[in-house]
Amino acid sequence: MHQSLRVTTAVIAALLVRASAAEATSDPTPTPLALDATASTDPSDPVVATVVCRERTLTVAMAQIVTPTPVVVQHVHYQPRSRSRSFSRREPQSAGVSQLHAGFFDPDGDQNSRIDVGIRGGPMLDENLQIGLGVDWVHKGEHISTVTTSTQGPGGVPIEVKQDIARASVNMFPIMGFIQVSAPDDFGIIPYFGAGGGYQVLVLSGDDFTTGESFEGTFSGWGWQAWGGLGVPLGGRTRLIGEAFVNGAELARDVTDDTTGQKQHETVNADGMGLRFGVGWGF
Repeated sequence: MHQSLRVTTAVIAALLVRASAAEATSDPTPTPLALDATASTDPSDPVVATVVCRERTLTVAMAQIVTPTPVVVQHVHYQPRSRSRSFSRREPQSAGVSQLHAGFFDPDGDQNSRIDVGIRGGPMLDENLQIGLGVDWVHKGEHISTVTTSTQGPGGVPIEVKQDIARASVNMFPIMGFIQVSAPDDFGIIPYFGAGGGYQVLVLSGDDFTTGESFEGTFSGWGWQAWGGLGVPLGGRTRLIGEAFVNGAELARDVTDDTTGQKQHETVNADGMGLRFGVGWGF
């Protein structure tokens, strides 16, 4: 009990005791505490006095002052429920995925195969769906030459002298937006499928050294690609990939014939298929 409460209690108790004493003194009514006045006049009679003591109950009121309970303000911290495994799996672990690949493209007809190097990348809309942009470089270079002379060098090593007759170069650039769907990462080997469409440019150049003629031409047009492949996880979002693809396009240009002065529309068939291998990673 605090010191102030003790003092208050003592004061109240003293006041109650004093009030009780004052009441006993001012009461004119004889109390049983007084001696009985009736006694015999005979001196031989003994004096008999009856003393009656009346009990008074003295009540001391103890007052207790209740001090206000201190208010304690505690901060409430909200912690959201942890997401279930099934919900969190729908969120992509990375913002997007890029792919760097190389392979070959085999055009339709009697043309020779060409190398294909490219890159694809874009954001993941969810764990299994990606959109983005892809660019490829399809290249083929040829040189036609003939052996003019052949001699034997030191140690019997044959030495041939060649003369270039013609040169040709083919460069094609498919630039396409794409969409790709892949299986969940729980699979050991992850299949995926994609398709894209966009603009394709084909640049042809050639020289005939025997006649002195040369050729330069740029063909362009809209085209498409479709592919399907498999990814082997290496850890995290990195995968080794291998895919087969098809390309479809008819590229054209408009030229003016130098001899007749008439405009001509030339087309090149860019259809074909190929294989690509590379690595994909998240970012």
